[in-house]
Amino acid sequence: MNPKKKSQLLKRKFQSLEYIEQFIEHYQQFIDIGLDALASYKEYKKKNPAFIPTKCMETDEWLWEKKVRPNFLGMRSSSVEALQNAKQGKKTTVRSLAGDFRGLSRSMDGIREAFMEILDPSVKEEYLSLWKITSREARNIEKTINQWWKEDSILKESITGPIDEQELKNYLQPGESL
Repeated sequence: MNPKKKSQLLKRKFQSLEYIEQFIEHYQQFIDIGLDALASYKEYKKKNPAFIPTKCMETDEWLWEKKVRPNFLGMRSSSVEALQNAKQGKKTTVRSLAGDFRGLSRSMDGIREAFMEILDPSVKEEYLSLWKITSREARNIEKTINQWWKEDSILKESITGPIDEQELKNYLQPGESL
C-alpha cells in the first residue's frame, strides 16, 4: 500500500465510530479498574485492622480520594456523553475526551498507585496496560481530528500502534481503490 493512501486510511480509521467506541471502552475500563482498586484497598484495610500502610500508600489513598476519584467520576460521565455524541456524528466531545486523557498524566503528576501493591498484581498490570492502550488511542484520535499529524509520523507503528493493511481496506470509500 502506498504511504499516502495508508495515511489517508489511518486518518479515516482513527475518526471512525468503531475506533472511537474502542477508545471509550478502554477509557472506561481504565477508570473502573482504578476506582475498583481503590475500593478493594479500602475494604482490605477494614478486614485487616492490623495492616499498617506505608506512608506512600496513605498519601496515595488520600490523593486518590480527594483528587483522582472525583476526576475519574467526571471523566466517566463525560465518556458516556462523548459516545452518544459520536454516534450522532459529533466528534468535539470525543476530541475533548482524548485531550483530557492525554493531559491526565500532567494533572496526576506526583500521584501514584502505591495502594495497589497489596492487591493481586494483575490489577496494577491491567491498570497500567489500559493506561498505555488508552493513551495511544487518545493521541491517535486527537491528532487526527485536530489535523496535527506530521507527514510520515502517522505511518510509524511505534507511534500509532500496529497497522493492519488488510483492516485499512475497510476504510476505502465506495469506488475507491488502492
